Amino acid sequence: MKISTRKAYDVLVVDMEGRLDSSTSGYAYEELVRIANGDDKQVLINLEKLEFITSAGLRSLLVAAKLLQNAGGQFKLCSANAPVKQVLETSGFNSLLRLCPTESEAIKGF
Repeated sequence: MKISTRKAYDVLVVDMEGRLDSSTSGYAYEELVRIANGDDKQVLINLEKLEFITSAGLRSLLVAAKLLQNAGGQFKLCSANAPVKQVLETSGFNSLLRLCPTESEAIKGF
């Protein structure tokens, strides 16, 4: 699991690469909580290079989203591939968090 951040306009884009499962969710959780508790209030998680996600990974995303929303921020997901999108939809996650088809569309929506 690799997590990197970059700025796109006023949005902090978090690029996730690899598998977000029980073996990597601890690291992802710590990084996402650190980001959610940071100064940036518009956070976009780019899932384009995420190969797989499990319930442990979903939990990490949800906790970070709630922390950021409680601090008055916005949290979005974008660019999920078919397997990741299917997990998000099957779990009902797409009703909890906004999933945008592309990064540019997500950034425009902030």
